[in-house]
Amino acid sequence: MAETDFKIRMQGVHKQFGPKVVLDGFNLDIATGESVVVIGGSGVGKSVMLKCLLGILTPESGSITIDDEEIVGISAAGRDRINDKIGMLFQMAALFDSQSVWENVAFGLMARGTPRNQARDIAVAKLALTGLGSEVIDLYPDSLSGGMKKRVGLARAIATDPEIIFFDEPTTGLDPIMGDIINDLIVHCVEETGATTLTITHDMQSARKIADKIAMIYDGKIIWAGPTDEIDQSGNDFVQQFIHGQIDGPIQATAVV
Repeated sequence: MAETDFKIRMQGVHKQFGPKVVLDGFNLDIATGESVVVIGGSGVGKSVMLKCLLGILTPESGSITIDDEEIVGISAAGRDRINDKIGMLFQMAALFDSQSVWENVAFGLMARGTPRNQARDIAVAKLALTGLGSEVIDLYPDSLSGGMKKRVGLARAIATDPEIIFFDEPTTGLDPIMGDIINDLIVHCVEETGATTLTITHDMQSARKIADKIAMIYDGKIIWAGPTDEIDQSGNDFVQQFIHGQIDGPIQATAVV
């Protein structure tokens, strides 16, 4: 059997803030082209995991590699080069209020030196992939609905044709119908780009739709990981409590609210 081609590997990652340990020997492997969703309640370390991958936080110990290159302790220039491979959809879209829709989408392109006219054309094409037409390109974020902001954020995430895309709670703040529309758009855009993706969410409907593999984080570790269609037969009491939203079980109520 051929050795798996891993795009991202986190091995033995430890991160704490004062006495609070957030990641405690955290391990996660993501194969090239794979869509992985990490689930877990609020405050269990999902966002800290992402920030370590993005270089915003530095773990006290452990290894993080992207394309077999160690990124813990990497130089600023090396970090910029790695980040050029990454696109991200932020939890609340995080659009720039002072920039138009197309300028938001084209922000990363223009930061890399793409001429303004060319960046605009690319932005229009990426917006079209998310179902937004030319009528919105000159609007500003304050005139957009929550669902439209997510679409613009998604277009921005794929604008540079990244090899890796991170999705931070992509359906937060949306009604169930719009949330499902965003899930479908994520699947479509990932298929179009061929990117490797990592999503963090507590929304099981979203996880089931967009993931090839689901992993659950609890108490600073991945406690179960496997193909999406196997999660209901995980045999893990923590996983079963979480995915069914049950009050009774091994997870402390304060950890999931």
